[in-house]
Amino acid sequence: MHHSVKSVLNVVMGCAVSEPSDFRTQLHSLCEQRDHKGSVYLVLSGTSAAKPVRHFYATDGLTARPLFQGTQYASWQEVMPFLAQVTDTSAFLNWIDETDSTDWGWGLVSDASLEEVFGHIRSLTKIILPDGQEVFFRYWDARFFGPILGSVDEAHLAQLMGPVASVVLPDGEVINHPGTPAGPKPEPEFPWFSLPAETLKKIAVLCWGQLVDNTVSALGKKKQSPLSRYPEPIARQKVERHLRRLTSAEVVTKLAPEHVQAIHEALMREASQGAY
Repeated sequence: MHHSVKSVLNVVMGCAVSEPSDFRTQLHSLCEQRDHKGSVYLVLSGTSAAKPVRHFYATDGLTARPLFQGTQYASWQEVMPFLAQVTDTSAFLNWIDETDSTDWGWGLVSDASLEEVFGHIRSLTKIILPDGQEVFFRYWDARFFGPILGSVDEAHLAQLMGPVASVVLPDGEVINHPGTPAGPKPEPEFPWFSLPAETLKKIAVLCWGQLVDNTVSALGKKKQSPLSRYPEPIARQKVERHLRRLTSAEVVTKLAPEHVQAIHEALMREASQGAY
C-alpha cells in the first residue's frame, strides 16, 4: 500500500450494526443497575459537523476536558475530542435525543474517577496496526469505535475498555466490559494497543462501503465534478473501480487528498473521452 495512503490520521472502520434503541434510556438503565454508584461520562467528537462540544457548553454549562491535553497534539483545537462527566439527567442529553448526528461521540459508565477515565482514553490517541505502523485512532466516533469493540476478542476488549464498565453508542447499543474493569494504574504512553490482524480484516470489509461513500462525497465537492453527469449508481461504480485500482484490494484507512485528486482527474479524462 502506498505510504501516503496508510499514513493518514484516522483508522476508518465502518458503521456499527445494532438494534435501534434509546441512548438516554440505556444510560439511565445502566445507572439504575449500578444503584447510581457509577459515574457517567461522554466522549465528544471534535470533528463532527454537528458540533457536539459547542452544544455541550451551551446546554450543560460544565467543563469538558480536551483529550489531547498533555500530548504533543494539545494545540489541535479544531479537531479536539473532549471528555465530559455528566449525570443521566444532564440537559445535554436533550440535544442528543434531538440530533440526527451519528458521529457526535458516545457515552460510558465507570466507577473510576475522571482522571482515571481521562488517562485511559487519552492513551488510545494512537494505536499500532498489524504491520507495525502507528496511526491515530478515531475512537471518538462511535461509527468506527463500536465495530472495533464488537470485533475484538475478550482480552483485547478488556484492554480497550480498561476502567470503563459499559459503553453506550448513540443508537443505544451497550457494550459491557468482559470481566472486571481495570483498577487505577499509571497512564500508559501511546501507542500501546496493537490492533489484531483479524480484526482489521473484519473491519475493512465493513469499512469499504463507508470509504466509497466518503470518496464520492469528497469528489462531489470538487469544482466541475464529472460525477454529476452520471446516475448515482453509475457514479458510485466508477469511484469504486478507481478505488480498487488505487488500493490494490489492500486494507485502506483513509485516502490522502492527493489520491482523491488523482481519482478526480481520472474521472475528468473519462468524461472528456465520452466514457460512460
